[in-house]
Formats: sequence, structure tokens, C-alpha cells
Amino acid sequence: MEPTLTLNLGNADMATMQARRVVDLVTRVAVMAISVGGSASEAVAIALRITATYGVTVHIDITNTSVIVTQHRGLDEDPITALRVVRSRCNDYQRLGELQLLVDDICDKTIGLEEAADRLAAITRSPRLYRQWFVTMNIGLMGAGLSTLFGGTAMDGVLSFFSTCIVDVTVQAMARKRITNFFAQAAGGAIATAFALIVMVYMAASDHPLPLSPSLIVASGMVSLLAGGSFVAASQDALDGYVVTSSGRFLEGFVQTGGIILGVITAMWIGLRLRVPGYISPSLGFSTNPILQMVAAAVIAVTFGISSHAGYRTLAICAALGAAAWAGYLLGMQLTGSVSAASGLAAMVAGFIAGLGAKRWKVPQLGLVTIAIVPLMPGVMMYRALYMIVNAQNETGSTPDNGWALFLEALFVGVALAVGGSFGALLARPFTLPKDLRSRLATLASWGAGQAVPRERRRRRSQPPVDPHHPALNNAETDPTMTGTWAR
Repeated sequence: MEPTLTLNLGNADMATMQARRVVDLVTRVAVMAISVGGSASEAVAIALRITATYGVTVHIDITNTSVIVTQHRGLDEDPITALRVVRSRCNDYQRLGELQLLVDDICDKTIGLEEAADRLAAITRSPRLYRQWFVTMNIGLMGAGLSTLFGGTAMDGVLSFFSTCIVDVTVQAMARKRITNFFAQAAGGAIATAFALIVMVYMAASDHPLPLSPSLIVASGMVSLLAGGSFVAASQDALDGYVVTSSGRFLEGFVQTGGIILGVITAMWIGLRLRVPGYISPSLGFSTNPILQMVAAAVIAVTFGISSHAGYRTLAICAALGAAAWAGYLLGMQLTGSVSAASGLAAMVAGFIAGLGAKRWKVPQLGLVTIAIVPLMPGVMMYRALYMIVNAQNETGSTPDNGWALFLEALFVGVALAVGGSFGALLARPFTLPKDLRSRLATLASWGAGQAVPRERRRRRSQPPVDPHHPALNNAETDPTMTGTWAR
């Protein structure tokens, strides 16, 4: 008979084993939330909800590239610490929604730790909701929608569709070759501008040119590249107090935007040096029909939602939010006449609606805001600014001051979109707190990093007992009417 070993574990050992499994699960869940497009506060709230369910107290530190979870067990025991690296970040709101449903099941205790780990692994290994060719086609449709939004003709929409598809295919091919994102974005901006340059050469050589606007091709390509930025998530992390994560995301967004600018400027400079006739006029406007503008904004939001792998049911919500955000922009222009203020108001409307309905619709709030504000991205304004700057550098006696002023305004619009969307979601938070106590406390703790802290806490005076003959009222040490203080 083979010898057997009987393993008798005490309560302390069992608690340690469970704590290790909880810390490991929490770390994996938080990394998954960050990698598919969630904000730092969402990842922390998810992690704290799970640990509160199992009675494990942990400290969580999240940056843009890693997650650290540790349980301090006193001076006599070694802490339990887990660290995992966020290796890639790509918006996948379908997986983020599935992750939130998994956390709900864990907190409701309908599944155990082993089943939760298996479901998390299945979510991680599951294929994307949409195939790559379908995503590319929808990004092309987003370019066509942007062309329609800016008052382009049907042929402008067709050309914008093809140019945006080519830009996306090129960027994805460079990503598969592990080329730096900066240069991939630069290649995308250069291709969109070069495509417009070819159209201008055709228009100059043709005796009866079609009524085309090559500017829309550049603008559509730039917006399709800008839409993948992380400024909304970075702004929300900054407001919630996760400054390290916010700084990393802001820097990542600026690097991506810098790549686009480099590509566009390089192609512009080549075109101007070759003296292409009528090279990409920067004058653009919107469609004169507000209803058509709202429909185009809804189409843009839906197509970008597909590129972010939003669920089928979520797409209808994306369309409604895109139209609502554009309606807010039109209202803001009527009230203020400022593009920056109107953009901020539109983003705030989208953020407030998304914050109110995210739990009920079971879709990520951050994803809804990001999708809704894509039609408001300042791609056209940035293109015009770059054209004016490059053109001024190549003309004698011309100054680029107007171009730099317009470029600064485009940056203000981007900041207004990011801050407005986060502020709108912040306004909706008091109405969306979870009902159960554990989830409520975890959510409040995830928001607490960014709250204001007073220099001194005011002493709070408790209510005196109702009974006037209570002994506390006849004691000078405890009677608040006699001592003047009643510290909590």
C-alpha cells in the first residue's frame, strides 16, 4: 500500500489560501478592465467589490501599465502581494460589459472563485465580436459619415470611405508588424493627405472636374485616427485622482496625435513643394440641414461603436447618444457662439446621459461617452490649422500666427470634450450608486482619491438626548449646553 499524506489545514491556513486566490483573481480582473478600455476608478471599484464580498482587505495601486494588489496581514505575517503588467490596451467594450456581469455574479455569490477564474479566462480567450474586415468597412463608413456631416457630396463620401479604409488597413498592418504606434499614426495621416493630393492632381488635369472637396478626405482620415485616443479616460482618471494613470494616458494620446500631425504636415509640405494647383483648400463648413447633421452623427457613433466592439444592443444606444451630443453642440453654438464651449456642453450632455443609463443598459459608461463624442473631434479644425502653418512657412511675407491660434483652439476643443464628458458622468454619479452596501462602499472608495480634503475637519456637535432629566444633561463634562462642545 502506498503511503498517504493527510493534510489538515487550520482556519488560518484556509483563510490564507482563500486570500491568495482572491488577490490573484482581483489582479487579473483589474488588468482585464484596464486593457479593454476601462478607467482606473472602474477597475478599482470592480476589485474592491470582489474583495469586500470575501472579506479581504487589500491595497490597490493602478498605473497605466501595471496593477499591484496587496493584503497587509500585520507585523507577524508576510503580506500577500500580486503584480501584473497591462501588456496591451485596445477598446473592447463587449468584453468590458461581460467583465462587469462576471463581477456582479461574484458579488451576488452565484459563482465561486474557481468558476469565476474559469469565466475570466474564457472572456480573455474569446474572439472579438466583429471580424477585422467588417470593422474596416465600418471605419470607412465613419469617414463617409464625417464627409456628409461637413456638407460633402455623394462622391466626397465615396472617396472618404475608400481613403479611410486604406488608412485603417495600413495602420493595422503596421501594428501586426509591431511598429511603434507613433509611426503608424504618422503613416495614416500621410496616406489620407496623399490621397487628397492625388484627387487635386486629377481635378487640375481634368477639363470637367467633379465637384469634389479633398479637404474632407484629410479631415475624415484624421478623425478616424483621433477617435482611438484615450483623452476621455485620461480626463476621468485625472478627476478621480489617479494622476499617474492619467498622465500616462494623456502622454499616450499626445504621442498618437503628434504622429498624425507629423504625417499630415509631411504630405502637405511635399504637395506645396511640388506646386500642386489649388492644394487642399482649408475652407469647410457643416451641412445646412440640422436633421441630416444629427443622422450623420448617429451613423458616425454607430460605426465607431462597431470598431470598438460594442455589443449589438449597445449600437442603438450609441446612435441615440451621438445624435443627442450633436443636438447639444447645436444648442451650445446658439447659446455661446464658441466652438470650445459648445463642444464641452455636448460632451457633458453625453456624459450625463451615459452615466445615468449605463447600469440600466448594462454597458460601460466610459465607452458610451467615448463613442458619442467622436463626431465632435476637432479633425477639420486641426487640419485647417496645419495647412495655414505649413502654407505660411512656404510663402514669403506670410506669418503662421493665425494657424497657431487655430491649432490652439483645436486643442481647447479636445480638452473641452474630455473634461465635459467626464464632468457629465460625474454629475450623474449620485443617482447611480449601487443599492447593496458592499458595492456602494467600494464605488465610493474608488472615487475618493480625487476628492478635496479640508485643512481642518469641523467638529460635529451631536444632538442632545430628548429626555431633559437625562443624566448626561446634568453633568458638566458631558452636557453640550454647559461645555459648548460635543465631539464625536
